[in-house]
Amino acid sequence: MRSRGFGVLLAAVGCVTAPPPHPRALECNELCAQFIGAGDLTRAEVQCDLGIQFSPHYADLWVNKGLIALRRGQEDKAKEHFIKALRYNQEHAQAYNNLGYIYYTNREYGKAHDAFQRALKVNPDYTEARYNLALAYKDMGEKDKARKELRTIVAVNANLADPHHWLGVMALEDGAHEEAIEELQKAVQLDPTYAEAWMNLGNAYSEAGHYGEARDAYTSCLEADPKHSQCRNNAALVARKDALLQPTLKEAQETLEGQNSAASMYTLAKTYREKGLRNEEERAFRKCVKLDGRYAPCHYGLYELYQEERRGKEATIACKNFLKFATAEEYPKEVESCERYVGSNQY
Repeated sequence: MRSRGFGVLLAAVGCVTAPPPHPRALECNELCAQFIGAGDLTRAEVQCDLGIQFSPHYADLWVNKGLIALRRGQEDKAKEHFIKALRYNQEHAQAYNNLGYIYYTNREYGKAHDAFQRALKVNPDYTEARYNLALAYKDMGEKDKARKELRTIVAVNANLADPHHWLGVMALEDGAHEEAIEELQKAVQLDPTYAEAWMNLGNAYSEAGHYGEARDAYTSCLEADPKHSQCRNNAALVARKDALLQPTLKEAQETLEGQNSAASMYTLAKTYREKGLRNEEERAFRKCVKLDGRYAPCHYGLYELYQEERRGKEATIACKNFLKFATAEEYPKEVESCERYVGSNQY
């Protein structure tokens, strides 16, 4: 029941108006639905078309025809098929839901709302239609109505992650961080593979100032979806914020900045490096060489940082500055490393 799917269901069974479908039409419809489920749209279409030859007014076949068109990206054709299904059976809840899905994806929220409501009028227990209606309300800006529908779903089935996810998202949008955390925790407990719910849980923790918990949530997001770039970026941001708030780091920062010397800035930069705070590390090294341009270790520190970030020109400049003020006796390995680097990188 993800928002990206909106619960478009196969119409293998449905209420049928007179005349009753031919037995072969029922058989073809069942096969058509099975082939759609297997992703074999060509064979599905063959079965649906054959079934329509036996029973042209069998609405379920037209719903499945619409679903085939929808899977192929042919929205206009899909809409025609769903409308035709409703012409033959005005009580076909799945046709209303699938038609509402098309309206929703085209941001025609008013029409989507009407279609989902018609589906629920036919079958108030139609969870997918109620879920879709809630999202339509959300995007129409009617959050209270959206919450009501989502809470109705939770009351009927407390084991669905999606309603909790969207209740959490709306709470987060309203700045109700603790409520958002509570709902999103329920979502990920019900579905630990729900990457978007983990991401939004991380966002809720971050906005509430709980950076350690936020980092853990983003890590879980990446475990669920290793390619989730937003979680990867956010994890790095909250890790930095979390590290900067650690009492020991804060105390060291205040002490070393208070000394305001090249040596203290070098020590602070190395402290930042241990915590993975690269931006802060670079700023400390830069302040170090500003305080004392002849302090060789800070030039070498900048070289290491720039080399790791593949900032070749800046790394070469830092190395050359280091070699101006360093001696091979005092820094043998560092001098050798910089000489080799400068020799192989001429700009």
